[in-house]
Amino acid sequence: MKRLLLLLTACDSALDQRLAIIDEPRVLAVIAEPAEAKPRAMVTYTIVSASPDGALTTPPTWAYCTSPKPPTEDNAVPVPCVAGEAVVELGTGPQVTGTLPADGCLNYGPDTPPGGFRPRDADASGGYYQPVRAELEGLLAFGLSRITCKLPTAPAEAARQYDLEYLANANPILDPIELAIVPADTDVILTATWPASSAETYLVFDTSAQQLIDRRESLRVSWFATGGALAVDATLVDENDPATTASTTWHTPAAGPAFVWFVVRDSRGGIAARELAITVE
Repeated sequence: MKRLLLLLTACDSALDQRLAIIDEPRVLAVIAEPAEAKPRAMVTYTIVSASPDGALTTPPTWAYCTSPKPPTEDNAVPVPCVAGEAVVELGTGPQVTGTLPADGCLNYGPDTPPGGFRPRDADASGGYYQPVRAELEGLLAFGLSRITCKLPTAPAEAARQYDLEYLANANPILDPIELAIVPADTDVILTATWPASSAETYLVFDTSAQQLIDRRESLRVSWFATGGALAVDATLVDENDPATTASTTWHTPAAGPAFVWFVVRDSRGGIAARELAITVE
């Protein structure tokens, strides 16, 4: 039986601590480059996988979902796509490039799809997402590739301004992390840093005020390790917080090889990740 992992873009700073310890193969993220694009644009997808022995070596098989989600379904991904039925194959490899479906804003955005479906609601950042399916080593994972669509209910002038001034999301950047050897059974501080530009300012339509406003992205850093214990599994940097660093405490395991992953997500679905091979002695 395939294990299902659904990767979402929403930020949640109160995750289950058990998620932080990698004791079985998992997919940690699906990175899209660029992080946001219009339908018909070329996008490259990269898998970020983990296991107790480091990244998985089996390349995933990729596909785009092609069917809209019925209003009766709560999942972010339509059931036919989960079943592997309504898909367009993209190929096999740790990284693959595909053309975003032309009907992305129809199936997964604010445009009304045919057949009794209803338009999707935007997330808190005003975004819409094309599901991307990745299958490897018994794991079935989904990334959500942000697509640029028209504003559905804005006044004409606001819609024109949005089309002219909205800047598509770019992935955040994680600075290099130098950590190779740590003592066993000890508290070690893990620190992730990024340039201030990683938290971008973007336009969003405020439905209550009926006008465009500027917002700044929040960032969430998720921490993973193959052993020991982490003080928290995720650290949220709020949109009003100018911090360019986040830290947590890793109580290291017994002597031997270990792996640590940092995954940073912005509130518009952009992702960056780092994997560290650690010698615990």
